[in-house]
Amino acid sequence: MPCLKDRNAWPGIKGITFRQNGRLVVTPQREFIDDLDKLPLPARHLLPLSRYQALGYPISIITSRGCPYSCIFCQGRRMVGKKVRKISSARIVDEIEQILSYGINRINVADDLFASDKARVMEVCGEIQKRGLSFTWSAFARVNTVDRETLQIMKETGCDSVSFGVESGNPEMLKRIRKNITLDQIRQAVGLCNDVGMIAHTSFVVGLPGESMETLEETKRFAGSLGSLYGYHFLAPFPGTTVREEVDSYDLEILTHDWSRYDANSAIVRTSSLSPEQINAFVGEFEREINEGWEKQVRGYYEKTNTPTENLQVEGNFKTRFVYRLLSEDLIESLGCNLLSDPVIDDREKVLEEAAEQLCLRLEFATDTDAALIRRTIRLFIDKGYIKLRQDGKTTIWHWTHNNKMD
Repeated sequence: MPCLKDRNAWPGIKGITFRQNGRLVVTPQREFIDDLDKLPLPARHLLPLSRYQALGYPISIITSRGCPYSCIFCQGRRMVGKKVRKISSARIVDEIEQILSYGINRINVADDLFASDKARVMEVCGEIQKRGLSFTWSAFARVNTVDRETLQIMKETGCDSVSFGVESGNPEMLKRIRKNITLDQIRQAVGLCNDVGMIAHTSFVVGLPGESMETLEETKRFAGSLGSLYGYHFLAPFPGTTVREEVDSYDLEILTHDWSRYDANSAIVRTSSLSPEQINAFVGEFEREINEGWEKQVRGYYEKTNTPTENLQVEGNFKTRFVYRLLSEDLIESLGCNLLSDPVIDDREKVLEEAAEQLCLRLEFATDTDAALIRRTIRLFIDKGYIKLRQDGKTTIWHWTHNNKMD
């Protein structure tokens, strides 16, 4: 970064690519960092954390880099190398404490291999318990690296869900993509999660080399039998992946090099047995069933036939959509300026209540959202300190805070 404005220095910086006189220049690869503890804690204070918290998403952390596995569709090895490098347990929990200090109470451990090292999981969870930290969290894991004791201590320290990349319900496909797991290992991992009271998520990839309607149906039956939450992604054969670099060795045809299509949300490949239309239709049928179930749940909300849990899910969805509009359309900024009805009001609480009511009325008109939901959400944001009120004479202005430490 210090050399960003000095183009003459660029050729001497390892690990970058740039244009020079119309041609691409690729410098030698930069060495990976062996001691990750030397890195400073992420500068989360630079992010508008109040907005992240308002949307309700967790904050992610990464506790290691590197992946020793060889899945043919994964680009991870090219980005972080095969050698696994780990952040120390104390440093991980230091970062967790930093996150919690901002009033954030949910964390996602984003690296694929966190639960693969039992001794390290025990260390991290032991450090969490030693410091008396209370929060909820989720993690990713491989089905062949978890056991009951590991999942149990994760559960005891607040982990409520684990996500597994399963990819296929066909044993031959799992071998072809070099996943190196078995159907029995998948069943056992999901069963262990259920036993200790954790939610298991399983994800599957469709459009893999050699895919057919038979393998898709096999995957569908297997996914439905596990007792986990599950979903599908479409194969995105990124540059650097084995499946792309050796595509001639597989029953696969890549149909586009338009990188905007590489979002895993639609089929961009075909096999000898499946067209992209058939792959899309398979996932489309699954999504149709999900949507029908959701529409039934929404009807039950209005007809008062839902369980309390179902109603919470519906209200949570409504709230997320409303908050997304607040953020994406800058509605707090555009609708948050008000004139007091009585400019001589000197009661701070009365000023706050009047300004909040004016804001809610404007939001109700602008978004056509349920008035009660708007008021609950805005009140929550005020109480949490995500939004605050400034007063200039008889004018009041609502604004997002940067985080709970910086207005």
